[in-house]
Amino acid sequence: MAKKNRNGKVNYDAALSYPLFEAIFNRRSRRFGTGMELPSDSSLAHKSEIPPIPLTEFQEAMLVWAGTGLTGLALADLPPECGIDLLCQWTGRTWPSACNNHGTELFFTNDSGLYWVDVKNMLPKDKELDVFFRLDQNEKIDRLLELYREGLVKLEDGRADLPDKMPGLFDFNQWNTNKPGTTTFIPVTDITEEYLNLLLLYCSSTYAFSIWDPTHNVSCGQDKWIESGRIKKDVQLSLYDLEVRILTGLNVEQAFICQNMSLALQALGLGGWTFTGLIPRYALGSDPDLFKGLGFRFEQPKSGPTRPVGKDGVFEAYCPPYYKDMSEAFDKMHEHKWATWGKDKAFPYAEPDKHLVKAKKPTDRTIEIVKSVAQYIFDTYGSFPAFVDPMYMRLVFQAQNLDLDFYDKYYPPGSYTDQHVNTFKYFNPDMKNPYKQKPSKKYPWDK
Repeated sequence: MAKKNRNGKVNYDAALSYPLFEAIFNRRSRRFGTGMELPSDSSLAHKSEIPPIPLTEFQEAMLVWAGTGLTGLALADLPPECGIDLLCQWTGRTWPSACNNHGTELFFTNDSGLYWVDVKNMLPKDKELDVFFRLDQNEKIDRLLELYREGLVKLEDGRADLPDKMPGLFDFNQWNTNKPGTTTFIPVTDITEEYLNLLLLYCSSTYAFSIWDPTHNVSCGQDKWIESGRIKKDVQLSLYDLEVRILTGLNVEQAFICQNMSLALQALGLGGWTFTGLIPRYALGSDPDLFKGLGFRFEQPKSGPTRPVGKDGVFEAYCPPYYKDMSEAFDKMHEHKWATWGKDKAFPYAEPDKHLVKAKKPTDRTIEIVKSVAQYIFDTYGSFPAFVDPMYMRLVFQAQNLDLDFYDKYYPPGSYTDQHVNTFKYFNPDMKNPYKQKPSKKYPWDK
């Protein structure tokens, strides 16, 4: 059982009771951690006298669950007759997702290994709108750690071989990225699942968009349905615009996750920041002779560089080579989606049958059109999507214990908070506090 922090116990109250608006107002990028060094030719030259100190399990669990954790069931308060059929699943997470798809998975590495957090395959209990509902602080921590451990998958031992120099990492991030003691988080987004799901909307008889390939000046496999009038010739959507729309709608998921973790840093008294210094293809593993990265599989489209399609057996896009063609990929996506609607699954409503029976499933004709569009894209470009990586990475987030001496040396008061001063006292009480005695105000949990 989790215990409150009294007499050497971890002080969970200090994290869970930290004020939201203080976390928002005090959020800063704080990059200088224990064990780090800025070289002597820098005007901010400093070498930490404190050895690298890794995060505790509690701190990593709190960051992961704040970033991407299961929270219960989505309310799905949409008209059952129109729109609810687009929902890919019923689970609620700490961040919003188009069609409740939650196609972004979180990988992270620390001194002990490379990990994946398999939250998407977790299911809350039936009508469990909030997995922490009416739990006291200790029970919340017990439940959070239980869920975190359940979803944590170790992929390999030792710190991941992420880029530490060009061409994989920009110069200004090389001094502190993925260093000993740090935990480096990389969210990766599957573009294909939501793409196929949204094609059901765009190709439905209600909207019937003509998806046009401006590169080749032809429709994306929709000719016969345009001729029959099933697809509206004058309601045209360019393939490029479609993919930009889908990408921008999904890429924000990584930003939501990183912002959640940034706010959690303040409550945990940790430093860290969100950045884009890792070049995605090298971080994912496009050139394993240079950097192994996350070990994703890359495939060659008809033109341009190779593209990441998935990490075999862990996180795979709905496209070849994992499926023989886009028809099979769609069938698998569709099967996975509607399996979550099974009578044995969890739903948020008091009377699920009353509402779910009204949800409209796509017609065979709509599915046929979607498959034709998807196959046209793959046949024409040798990849699905046409212009966007199937597995998309952009943002990276890192967390570490701070070297407060660096901030005392170069900044006026206010560069860090009392929570940073007290972080070892609250969250790592078994180790000797490496910080020199610093003034701190009293918080309610300091009684």
